[in-house]
Formats: sequence, C-alpha cells, structure tokens
Amino acid sequence: MTFVPQEPPLRPFLNGTEDRTVRFTRRSLRTLTLLLFSVLILSVLMVLTIASRQNQLSIEHDQILMMQAWEGRKEAMITDVRDYAFWGEAWRNLHITVNKTWAYDEENIGPGLYEEYHYEGVFVVDGSGHTTYSVINGKLSDTKLEAWLGESSLSLIAKARTLNNGTVARNALVDHQPAIVVAAPISTGKVSGLAKKAGPPSVLVFVNLFTPAKLEALGAALGVSGPRFAQNEVDAKMIPRLVEDVPGGEPLVLRWTAKLPGMELIWFLLPLLLVMGIIIAWITRRVSRHALHNAILSDRRFAMLAVSQQELANSEARFRDLAEAASDWIWETDEEGRLIYLSSRFFVVTGHEIPFWLGRHIDHLLTHPSYSLVTWLMRQESEPQQIPLRCQFMSAQGDRRIGQLVAKTVWYNSKRIGFRGTVLDITQSMEAEARIQFLSRHDVLTGLPNRIQLQEFLTRHLEQYNQDMPLTVISLDLDQFKPINETWGHAAGDLVLNQMAQRLKNWVGPHELAARLGGDEFVLILREGDREKVNERCAQLLHDVQQPITTGQHVHYLTASMGVACAPQDASHSETLLRMSDMALNEARVSGRNQWIWYANEMASQRESKREMARRIERALKNEEFRLYYHPRYQLLSGQLAGAEALIRWQTSLNQWITPDRFIPQAEENGLVAAISDWVLKRACEDVLAWGGDRYVSVNISPVEFRSTDLVQRIANVLEVSGLLASRLELEITENVTFEHPKQALEVMQGLRALGVRLTVDDFGTGYAALGYLKTFPFNGLKIDRSWMKDFPESQQAQSVVAGIIALARAFALTITAEGIETEAQLNQLKKLSCEEGQGYFLGRPMPLAAFSMLLERTTLNHQDQA
Repeated sequence: MTFVPQEPPLRPFLNGTEDRTVRFTRRSLRTLTLLLFSVLILSVLMVLTIASRQNQLSIEHDQILMMQAWEGRKEAMITDVRDYAFWGEAWRNLHITVNKTWAYDEENIGPGLYEEYHYEGVFVVDGSGHTTYSVINGKLSDTKLEAWLGESSLSLIAKARTLNNGTVARNALVDHQPAIVVAAPISTGKVSGLAKKAGPPSVLVFVNLFTPAKLEALGAALGVSGPRFAQNEVDAKMIPRLVEDVPGGEPLVLRWTAKLPGMELIWFLLPLLLVMGIIIAWITRRVSRHALHNAILSDRRFAMLAVSQQELANSEARFRDLAEAASDWIWETDEEGRLIYLSSRFFVVTGHEIPFWLGRHIDHLLTHPSYSLVTWLMRQESEPQQIPLRCQFMSAQGDRRIGQLVAKTVWYNSKRIGFRGTVLDITQSMEAEARIQFLSRHDVLTGLPNRIQLQEFLTRHLEQYNQDMPLTVISLDLDQFKPINETWGHAAGDLVLNQMAQRLKNWVGPHELAARLGGDEFVLILREGDREKVNERCAQLLHDVQQPITTGQHVHYLTASMGVACAPQDASHSETLLRMSDMALNEARVSGRNQWIWYANEMASQRESKREMARRIERALKNEEFRLYYHPRYQLLSGQLAGAEALIRWQTSLNQWITPDRFIPQAEENGLVAAISDWVLKRACEDVLAWGGDRYVSVNISPVEFRSTDLVQRIANVLEVSGLLASRLELEITENVTFEHPKQALEVMQGLRALGVRLTVDDFGTGYAALGYLKTFPFNGLKIDRSWMKDFPESQQAQSVVAGIIALARAFALTITAEGIETEAQLNQLKKLSCEEGQGYFLGRPMPLAAFSMLLERTTLNHQDQA
C-alpha cells in the first residue's frame, strides 16, 4: 500500500526542515556525480596502465620460457652425454679402440642419436686431439670437430679432460646457426677391471643445432610466436630477445615476435567505459530529480518510523543470525508460489544471486520428477505431520544438486498468503551413499562387477534356469600380466587391466556378465549352452585378448588361459560352478596357457590328489622322512674327488621311495619348496664339514625361490649356523630363472656372490641361454646337460656341441662340469677336450652319506699311496 505521511503540527518548522534536506541532497548529488566521473576517468587510466603492464609481462614471460627451454635442453644434453660417456662399453669401443661397427652399425652411438635425440653432430676426440669418430646428421663422417667448432673446440676438449666424471656445456655458433655443445671424458663408469690406455681419456662431444625448423617447433611448444636467430646487429638489439654468451665469440641472440595482450584489453574496455559514462550521466540526472523529490518526504517518515525501525531491526537481527547459522537456506513464497524471500545462506549454497530469483516461481528453482512443488505444498495442509520432500536444483556452476525440503503454509486472517520453509543440500551424502553402494558391488579399478554382484547374478539365474536359458561360466587369467607390473610399474598394469576390462565388457552380451575378482582374474557368465558356439566365442575372446595394448610409449602383448564350466551339467550351485571353472583354468595354465579347457570330472580328483600330496609333504618335513644322497663329482684330469651334488630322496617306508620329480613340483605349487630347500641346505652344509679339504657340496635351487626376496638372507643364516665357508657351497640354477624376472634374479645372484657362494648354470644347453645370459649374470660355472652325453662321443653333432660349450665356458672363465658320464670313452674324450669336472654312473652313483664318507676315505688313501 502507499504510505501517506501525517501533516506535522508546525508548518514553519516543516519548511525549514525541507530546505535543509534539499540543500544537503544537492550537495550530496554534486559530490556523488564528481566522484562517479572521477572513478570513470581513473578506470580509463587503470585500463591503459594494466594494458601496458600486460604487454611487458607477456614479453618477460616469453623471455623466461625461452631461457628455461634453452637451459632445459642443455641439462638434457648433459644427462645424455653422461649416459654414453660414463659407460664401460664406450671405454672399450671408443677409447681403448675405435670400433665403428659397435658404435655406428650396432647403433650404440650412431644414427639413433640424430633420429631420436636430434643431435646433428656426435664426435669422439682421442688423447692426442684427433677426431677418431664422427656422425653428422645421422651419417658416418670423417669431419673433424674443429671443422665445426673452430678454435673453441680446443678449449672445450681441454676443459672436459679436467673434469672427473663431469661434463662441460657451452653455447656455440655452427654454420651460422645457434647450437649447444656438451662434452664429457669417456670413462669406465661403474664397471671395474677394464683395460687401461696411457694418456688422457678420449672425449665424447654432442652438438645440437637450433635450426629454423627446431626453433619453430620450440615456439609452438612454448606458445612463443616466430622464434628466430637474430639476422643482424640492429635486429639483435630489439626487444624481445634472449642473449646467450658464447666463450670467445659474439653472444647468441634469439628473437621472436612479441604478443601484445594489452591492446586487446584496450579495444575491449574503452568502448565499454565510454558507454558506461553515458549511462552514468543519464542515471545521475534521473536520480538527482528523484532524490530531490524524495528529500522533502524523508524527514516526515523518519520520526514515525524510528521506533518501529528499531524494533524491526532487533527482530531482523535475530532472524538473520539464525538463518546464517543454520546449514539450510530459508525461502518464502506468496500464495501463487512466487519467491518473496531467500536467506543469505541461499547464495552460499547455490551460488545464485538472491535478487535474480526473487519474484520467480519456486518450481523454476526446485523440481520434482512427479509433481509440482506448489501442488505438494497445498497437499501438506491436510497432512498431520510435515513430511520432507527430496527435490533437485541447479547450482550457479551448472551442477545438479539434491535438496531436502521442509515447508509449512503461512496464514493471515484465516487466509493462505504463502508458504515458508527450508532446504538442506544433501548432495554429498547422497553421492557418498551411491558411491558406497556402487563400490560394494563393483571393482574399484575397472568398474566391472565384483565377486558380490557375480554371486548374486549367478544365484539369480541358476534359480531361474531352464533349457531355454543356458548358463556357461568362464574363468579367465592373463598369462603375462605379472611381468608388466614388475617391469613397467603398477600404473602401467592398471592401464592394461582397464583396457582389458573394457574388451571383456564389450565381448559379453546384454544379458551376460563380465566380472573381476582381483589381480588379473576375471569371470565371464554367458547365456549360451551350445558347446560349439561357446568354443567359437572362446576363440574370438583369445583373439581379442591378444590384440596389442598401448600404455604410454610401450606396447604389450598378452594371452589368456580360460576354464569353462556349464550348468547344470557340471553343477547347479554358484560356488561349485565357479570352483569347477577355476579347476579347468588351472588345467589350462598347466597345459601351456593361451587356451581354454572344459571342466572334466577327473579334475576334481586330481586337485584332491595334489592337496593330499601337499599334506604328505608337510608331514614328511615334520617326521624327517627326507634323505640326502650325494652324487660324487671328480676333477677329470687329476681324478681327485672335488665334491658332490646333494640329491633329495623321500623315503615313505623301508623300501618305498618317492622321486623328486613327483613331489618337488607340488611343493613349488603349494609354497613348501622353501621349507624343503632350507632342510636340504642345512643338512648338506653340516655334512660337508666332515669331508675335509676344499671339497664342496652342490645344491639345486628351485626357480620359485628366486621370486622371494629372502633367499640371500636364508642362505647367509645357514652358513652362519653351520660354520661352513661360503666358497664350499655351490648353488645350481636353471636357465629359466632369469627369464620371468631378470632384474630381480640379477639382484639375488649378486647378493649370493657377495656372500662368496658359487653359482653354476644347471642343464646348460637345454634352454635358451646365450652369450648375453652368461655375460650379464654372475655365474662361476656351468654343467653340460646329460642329454648331450647320450650320443657322445659317437655322434659328431654331440661332440661338436660339447666341444663348443667347453670352449664357451673357457672364454667366460667358467668352471665346466659334464653330467651323465656313462662310459670310459666319454671320460677319455672329455679329458682330451680339457673338461674340468664330471659326474655320472661310470664315476659313481648317488649314495647315502655313510657310503660317500667311505668313498672319501678310499679316495684319500689311494692318493696318499700314489704320492
């Protein structure tokens, strides 16, 4: 309604009050107008200042980027030259001798440095200052270093030779192009025992030219426009620029085109400020007229509202404190649902400006999928209790939020005049609840269903099973996944699992399921019962799994093993069905991997047999049923007994034995091989103490033990407890130990060698060992496999192979032992080939400790008599 002020009782006093109010209003309006236009002028000056500052900051920013890129490239080159210069192979092939075949043809220091690292020049300068090796633009060349760098090359080489495993980096001008040159003396690196050469060390030099194409690529990467080498002295003095010192020469100057972001700001803001000035002038005129009009009425209202204003202020203060302290925001509408009030908490929660929503319908702000909020509010009038309503609203940032609304009707004189209530943002709690619900049924990494959802799916479909709805379970395991984690890290392994999970998800149908149980184990549920169709789908699945997977710059190739079981032929219970598919999966892994195998009834009995064997092995360890036999090993040329190989035997009764090939694989599979190995090591080390001299005992180590990190400590403990010298213990290791986890195997072998234990390659010639294998891993000796002795020396092929292995061992300074010597002819021929040691039935069979001790006594007496 319109307020009509009361006529005051004293007219003169009223006129005086009006005059004072008008004068004060006019002075205020003049001050306000002057202030507004001053602010406008100041804004124009600030825009010009900010624009100039932005231009200057842009130039400085580009200059910093260019300087950091130049220094970053220099640091990268220093790292590269250190990697190649501080290398034992470079010492042998570029300093001791210049082997261009090794350096260039085998691409150790050849075209790859140009193609991958973009080094236009690679030089090696010997101790006398001659360039002995050079590669220009990836091509082998006879160009001398001084032909590229001039006289500055002499100081560069001299400086590099003064450094101890250090590098020197300089700027240079090569062929009218800026360049970075780094040099480092070639050293043996961490390799000891290499040949020496008199005189100063050779120096390895890398040259990186910043060609126009490289500068353009650098500018594109840094967001710098048109970087180039300064063309003349005038251009070199222009801004922006980057100046790099060149020892003994003119500095390098890089120029580029400056970005001027400030000009865009000027052209954008100045027109807006001009329009703003016009609007301010117009508004000021309108406001002045209106203010003068209202000034007359202001004092009249003041007296009447003073008391009520104070009371209202107190009430509003209490309400405001309550509204701001609450986590809910408060709203109020008129009888038609238009918003007439929103608490300040509304802006904090939603980000919306409050004035924007006042006067708008509440249904535009809060929505419900089933009905209008006003309809719901009216229906609440008849409800005995206030029931919260879960609704939705959009934040100012465009996010969908969930709110819990509580409301009541506002009455005045028995008439509804509106609605009032609160809204609590429960989005986070709802999202957390949904996330918990999702994670309880899905794998965190891949998003596939987890074991819980798999069980529910299987149980539900098995209960509803009929002939028209067949069910097949496939357990799938990736064959080469563990090496990916160990070689490239768990981040790469997670990427592989995610990509593989997506393939499996795309492979199953709309009413089928792909789940992840953990690690690289997956289960697929197919609505398919025809065996031929399942085989076709399994073949397609193997093909999909074998497609390459890229993680960063690495490409991985995997295969899969699968076990298949179907309901109800194999089982009608979910747990049993999964267990049967897992049995078939184990059979697929044992049978060579990269295949699928259907479950068969005999698999269950085989598994039970394996479990029984594991239990028997545990009892055998507890009841001391294992025995050690010793197979003598002789020095062939002298005939002396050098030592023996310890062979484990399992005696189950008086005349019953179980051979190692039956129980060792089971022990490896069930995690018992370490306990057996500890027993063998302890007993063998105790027995060898009584043999006298330097005779040693040889013990076979399972490849499974190299997967653990405590093998070195276990052997160290055995040596300490037994008191045996480490040099009298030999460990026989098969070649395949190094194939699955080469890095871990090398660390374990180095730890064993540090103890002083001898390491021998067992069954050499049956695996895939090569020169690099013998060179990389710290072996002391190798044993020729008995398979080559069968036709030796009658077979020319066998004789050539044995002679080659002996020559190979001699080249690597390894002790050579021949296994399986069965005849005198074999013994005589091995002596002619200078084979050092041998063992076999012709020399002596494996025997218990007592018999071996008697053999030692006879051997010792015979040698004393001969002496």
